[in-house]
Amino acid sequence: MAAGLPRIVLPDGTVVWGRAGSRHGCTTAMGATRDRSRASVHSVNATDAEGQDVNPVALGIVMAAFTR
Repeated sequence: MAAGLPRIVLPDGTVVWGRAGSRHGCTTAMGATRDRSRASVHSVNATDAEGQDVNPVALGIVMAAFTR
């Protein structure tokens, strides 16, 4: 695991700095834009937390919070 906050570029070009993690049954994430004009912290139930794909509910939350 790397230290620090990873930089995530969303499909519309918005850059978010944050951290996410999963355990069986739960996906959590926090992130913010560099200017801190938008931020999000969430936790969702997930039975596929160890799956290779991004939890669709968690991805929807991130997209709603940060995309223009």
